[in-house]
Amino acid sequence: MHPRNPYRTAPDFASLTDVYPALKPHLLTTPSGVSIDFQNETSQRRLTEALLQRDFNLSINLPEDRLCPPVPNRLNYVLWIQDIVHATYLTEPSNPLRTITGVDIGTGASAIYPLLGCQSNVHWRFVATDIDGKSLHYAQLNIHGNNLQSRMKLVKSEPGGPILRHVLTTTLQSPSLSTTEMSFDFTMCNPPFYSSKDDVQRSAEAKEYQPNAVCTGADVEMITPGGEAAFVCKMVSESLELRTRCRWYTSMLGKLSSLTEVVNVLHGNKIDNYAVTEFVQGQTRRWAIAWSFGDVHLPDSIARISSPSVHSLMPAHNTVQQTYPQSTSSLDHLSSVVASILSSVESVSTRPLIPRDDETASSALTGADVLVTAARDTWSRAARRRKMREAVMQVDEELSVALVCRVACAALEEDDPAARARGVAESLVLQCHWVKGSDRGLFESFASHLSRKVSAAL
Repeated sequence: MHPRNPYRTAPDFASLTDVYPALKPHLLTTPSGVSIDFQNETSQRRLTEALLQRDFNLSINLPEDRLCPPVPNRLNYVLWIQDIVHATYLTEPSNPLRTITGVDIGTGASAIYPLLGCQSNVHWRFVATDIDGKSLHYAQLNIHGNNLQSRMKLVKSEPGGPILRHVLTTTLQSPSLSTTEMSFDFTMCNPPFYSSKDDVQRSAEAKEYQPNAVCTGADVEMITPGGEAAFVCKMVSESLELRTRCRWYTSMLGKLSSLTEVVNVLHGNKIDNYAVTEFVQGQTRRWAIAWSFGDVHLPDSIARISSPSVHSLMPAHNTVQQTYPQSTSSLDHLSSVVASILSSVESVSTRPLIPRDDETASSALTGADVLVTAARDTWSRAARRRKMREAVMQVDEELSVALVCRVACAALEEDDPAARARGVAESLVLQCHWVKGSDRGLFESFASHLSRKVSAAL
């Protein structure tokens, strides 16, 4: 689960009934404590209602024949989107009132993503789509029931029609979502999983063990021609036309084979600015993918996962890391050395970063954390030779930005038993994250230069 997900620790089901008494008849006493029957559809619904009521002050009304979303899994996706948005606006002036607009594709009867997103982020707005009239009716009830109608707009899509184009290219009139040239920050999507009823049956028969939780839902929510892979590949195809109308296109995926297919389509269309993550809840594993046509890049902590089974599907590294034994220096000294080196590089400026309140640091002991902006390459050997041969061109450095990096120092707890046996409890880490730019070679050159200079100075 996401590091900020409160459900990393299982909820206290008994105490939940104090807030939501309707859950009480569904409690079970097991050898490991109090729980509920996850194979019981009604129990699942009461649990979702209880968590939304207690933790988000949300109430929902769901028809019996539509999906009941598990809150922990859906929250994982919202938290990942929060990370993406934060990284995207890192280079821009801080604006606590900035409006963030997302698109939820296939919002369902619950409208769970817009509800969680808006309730967790006061400046978020959503346009939510669905092809099912009944789901849209209940979604509207849930939006109005939680007084969020000024921040959400529902749009009906047509089966077989555009997934994104009709939203991202059309002016939408609503109290808070009206502009002639609306741009969007992200899309979210939990696409229909199966390609046909036969596919549903084959999937059920292929499961060696009974699933941990019952799956509810109508065909319109679970089945689409070609399955989830075809659906998301169509999103990629439409995004090639829409491009920067949305900063990040994202979708959840339920099958590793689907992730493989979508990544192959991205590669085939030369889209190399993308990110992959996974959401794990119990024995259920889901993946998510994001891609962008902009020049903002996500750090590896957001964009890559370390599982060997998906190594070949990962995007290129946007984070370069150098580790030093703490015996060679202290965190303060490392931070001081980095600051000195950065100040000596021509045409480079720095700005200290203050972690946001909900940002999970890699360590409790974090040193220097700065945003580095370079107007041009002045550090490489080629740049130095060029400067010797000819006069440096006059550059308006306030307007010209070739590269933006985030440079951070931290002390990490050592998890190597051999190191601990030698009495080495922590190691120092210098991280360089590519934040913005169009030239990967320039980023790699800068990170290499900084690492060499720091190593020589320690």
